[in-house]
Amino acid sequence: IENVVTSFAPRPKKAWWQSENGVEHVSIQLDLEAEFHFTHLIMTFKTFRPAAMLVERSADFGRTWKVYRYFAYDCAASFPHIPHGPPRHIDDVVCESRYSDIEPSTEGEVIYRVLDPAIPIQDPYSPAIQSDHAGHKMQWVNHPGLNLDWEQEGRNLQGRASRKLQFWGSLVSVKVLCPGFCTGGVPACLCWGMRSPGPHTGRLCTATCMGDETPQLRTAQPGHVQPHACEPNHAQPGPIHSAVEDPTAEPGQQPCTDTPCHARCDCNEHSRQCHFDMAVFLATGNTSGAVCDNCQHNTMGRRCHLCKPFYYKDPTKDLRDPAVCRACDCDPEGSLDGGLCDGADDPARGLIAGQCRCKEHVAGPRCDRCKPGFFGLSTENPRGCQRCHCDPRGTVADGSRCDPASGECFCKRLVTGRNCNQCLPEHWGLSHDLQGCRPCDCDVGGARNNLCAMETGQCQCRSNVMGRQCEQVEPGFYRINLDHYTYEAEDARLHQGSVVEREPPTDRPASWTGAGFARMLEGGWLEFHVNDVPFSTEYDVIIRYEPQHPEAWQEVRLRVLRPSPVSASSPCGNTIPADDQL
Repeated sequence: IENVVTSFAPRPKKAWWQSENGVEHVSIQLDLEAEFHFTHLIMTFKTFRPAAMLVERSADFGRTWKVYRYFAYDCAASFPHIPHGPPRHIDDVVCESRYSDIEPSTEGEVIYRVLDPAIPIQDPYSPAIQSDHAGHKMQWVNHPGLNLDWEQEGRNLQGRASRKLQFWGSLVSVKVLCPGFCTGGVPACLCWGMRSPGPHTGRLCTATCMGDETPQLRTAQPGHVQPHACEPNHAQPGPIHSAVEDPTAEPGQQPCTDTPCHARCDCNEHSRQCHFDMAVFLATGNTSGAVCDNCQHNTMGRRCHLCKPFYYKDPTKDLRDPAVCRACDCDPEGSLDGGLCDGADDPARGLIAGQCRCKEHVAGPRCDRCKPGFFGLSTENPRGCQRCHCDPRGTVADGSRCDPASGECFCKRLVTGRNCNQCLPEHWGLSHDLQGCRPCDCDVGGARNNLCAMETGQCQCRSNVMGRQCEQVEPGFYRINLDHYTYEAEDARLHQGSVVEREPPTDRPASWTGAGFARMLEGGWLEFHVNDVPFSTEYDVIIRYEPQHPEAWQEVRLRVLRPSPVSASSPCGNTIPADDQL
């Protein structure tokens, strides 16, 4: 494969290299074309990873090759004479199985590290480690090359109509990580802000002068790349100096002395300043110790790759975009941590860029409203809102239980009160019924009004009336119809009788109406003049009396005297004279 070095691509996973169908043994050779300090190899496969493969390098234009590492699903079967397991020393050549499993079926990686973090190394830049004779993989080579060999073993199978099985290998990317350095000589070192670094410090700086767009590579001509050379007239935010001079360097390739060297910081174009941090260098497995300073555009982090608190990474923008970090749009009253949102997408942790984290009783994309059943969004409330205190018997079933601002409950039609725990006037029996309460329905004649007790529904009855609705007469009393006329005896024409006035008792209701009563003697009679009957119909005549003797009246006669004959067309047209004698 030629001309494989590429810059940032908007759709890096939409293109890949694919081997020829049916070829079992595949080999990819990379000509790096220049001197590199090789540290990592990362391969990403479009389909299944190889069942067996090896990585080897050449320092003599491909005449001879030395194996870096073997990878196989079954090391014993694929490479029977190669030790299996992790290396114990820096010069061990072993076979590993952790990158050869059948899963994942796509975008699986095979990673090779020159310096395994599990192997203790006091000085990774000592001459012994750098020497090719020590067998270490991190070395200086002229026109180095990498060779990748693997066997397909039918992992990518596709059935055809002819029942012939075909298989192939496909590779999305191959990343060769090489720290940048000046080409003047092997000992040359680029350091931030150090004019007289020590020998070990200088060598560590060599591995940390990283660029933000593959800084160790610069296009010399189409299809070729070369390491960053020293360019004396390029100014940088801080001075970069070399540790020592190399008297053996070729003319025009002298190491950097006190002249600033053009080495960019890997800050994703959000800063032009960085410094070296030994702790970061060791934590990254001796790959990079660069830490960016003064990150701009609301970014932060070692490489200005994170957004500051209260900002989040816009997933639609490139990390180098000045507007990649957008302000969180969270309501500080209902959000945790005063309006902090998820800084970036992280499915493993359940994070969604820009998503607000609401308090316990708060909801909404911005955490700006109370959950149903809660009200009173407040910054001081650690849970955001307080619970509604609504009586479920009187609250409507659908929607929020109360007003999210005032806490007023939403009552049923016949229910009232802030908490919907009271019936409307003239109603009782708060329950889960659709209307919430029932009408009192007090008897108009027997009750004083239409008000009743909310729990029992008992109406306020008149004297000598009982029942919940005051619809029953107590024993010893009678009930009159509502459409009646009362004519007092003391107002009638008396024959052989007299009027006796009576004062009502003070300890109980009076048992009579009017001013008193008419006292009649035996053989006497009363004449009532009735002139307010509204229309002709059948009427009941009731005489109320109190006998003065132990015995009841022996006889009482009633006669109706009409002013004129009864019309045959009236409701009383069938009345005969005998009907007027009772």
